[in-house]
Amino acid sequence: MIYSLKKQNKEEILKLFIKYGNIVIVFSVIGEIIFFPSWANVAGCAMAVISWIIFNVLFLKKRIILFHTFSFLAYLSMFLACYIPLPATLIEAKPISYGFQNPLETFFYQTLIFIVASLAFFAVIYKKARRNNYLQKTLYRLNFFNTNPTVLWVLGIIGLFSRIQTLAVVNEVQIGDVGSKFLDGFVYLQYAPLILLFPTLSGVSNSNKGNKSIFVYVIFLVVLSFATNSRQQMIYPLLTILLLFSIYLLKDNISVFSLFSPSKIVFALFFVFFGLGFLSDISLAMLENRILRKDNIDRMELLTKTFETLQQDDVMESLRAKSLENQSSVVTYETTWDENYLNNFMLNRYGNLRVVDETIYYANKIGFANSKMQETFLTKTFAIYPLPILTALGIDVDKTNLDFSPGDMLYFIGTGNPNALGGHRVTSLIGDGLATFGYWCFPIVFVLLFFSFKLMDSFIYFTKTDIVFSTLGLINIFGFFGIFRNSIGCIVPLEYLLRGFFQQCFTFWLLVFIIGRIFGLKKNYKKISLQAINF
Repeated sequence: MIYSLKKQNKEEILKLFIKYGNIVIVFSVIGEIIFFPSWANVAGCAMAVISWIIFNVLFLKKRIILFHTFSFLAYLSMFLACYIPLPATLIEAKPISYGFQNPLETFFYQTLIFIVASLAFFAVIYKKARRNNYLQKTLYRLNFFNTNPTVLWVLGIIGLFSRIQTLAVVNEVQIGDVGSKFLDGFVYLQYAPLILLFPTLSGVSNSNKGNKSIFVYVIFLVVLSFATNSRQQMIYPLLTILLLFSIYLLKDNISVFSLFSPSKIVFALFFVFFGLGFLSDISLAMLENRILRKDNIDRMELLTKTFETLQQDDVMESLRAKSLENQSSVVTYETTWDENYLNNFMLNRYGNLRVVDETIYYANKIGFANSKMQETFLTKTFAIYPLPILTALGIDVDKTNLDFSPGDMLYFIGTGNPNALGGHRVTSLIGDGLATFGYWCFPIVFVLLFFSFKLMDSFIYFTKTDIVFSTLGLINIFGFFGIFRNSIGCIVPLEYLLRGFFQQCFTFWLLVFIIGRIFGLKKNYKKISLQAINF
């Protein structure tokens, strides 16, 4: 987890990313204007180009990525929300404004909120002195920046146990279920052994024999994730490895072509191509059986039903046809809540701009700075804290009445539909912000993101000649990538600031401390020999 700051000349993976990023944006803009000429789509192109210029010129630098890895990943997901829609919709023969009802306003506000996020990130990363603050020093003393294989495997077992126990709960973990919610906070630890695949990142040695055990472990994680009936959980271990691998390549100046022969790369591309189709089928089968979760069905039975659906060719063909029909047709927001935008569920997860358009539509309908949205936000802010603390402070909050998302509340106020609450609809930072705070959302979002990025940067420690990555940061690397993706409201960064960060740090420290005492492990900040990094 320690890196030398000496210089080298190669930055191949970053140069390739910039090169193909430029190519994609240029050809996408040309294609959009040729095939879908309209002022609305020109505005969408402008949003994508402005976002790419800001991201490429100011932030797509090796020094920034390695000195601010975890905050960079959080910021990256916000950039992707502006970048993905243009090429992704074009590939699917759709305009970028597909299904929008207020496209010009949506593209303008989305560009504006991205600029606000960029300013917040800029304010965090551009400073003259590279000094550790009090929080970084505290985490360093608490052993956040050192580990060994024993600790990682024990953490992984704890995470697996937590996952299996939460799967034993018939439905999702509910508000008020203290035991299940407590265990749910440890689930991410199941990915701890994965960082052993990259010794220069984890700072621990690992033999090829150990790698075989990890690959078997990864396969088990993927199979287990099917039982969650969650598409995100299904891809979580694979994308965790992909992110760690990308940081590994960048840090060590390694070319992909030096690791894999051209034939292996071609095979991998074919595997990805056909694998995406298989993942799409799994996704359809999961969605088809998801309704069974409401019928108190056992998780193993749910997993069995999902695989049975996959094996029924006629059913799968019908589901594919139904999916294409649903995705090729959109309905107005006046009719119902409709998020259909991109066919690929992975791209849709990080690039669904129609959700932004829809939330802005309802923000306009109920009025900016809506009093009911503000009241709900305040109540959910109090609900961030544990009930014992609220009770001690004399604050009465019934969390069982808060089992709904900001998107649900926005839709409920806008339509008066009594069935709106509890659907856990996604929302957007700008739509939720305007509906709750009006134009004050821009400075509020700036402050929330600024301090969130600062906390994330505490998982990196600077010495005179090196930087050190924390074990917790590496384990939860995909969590950082998804924390601010294009589906959140303002309550998400606030919850991270008030509770999420500190709770995760405390529970992680406590577990590592107990494991160290049980196995008689001592602190050993061993510096390993690494290739020099070019900054």
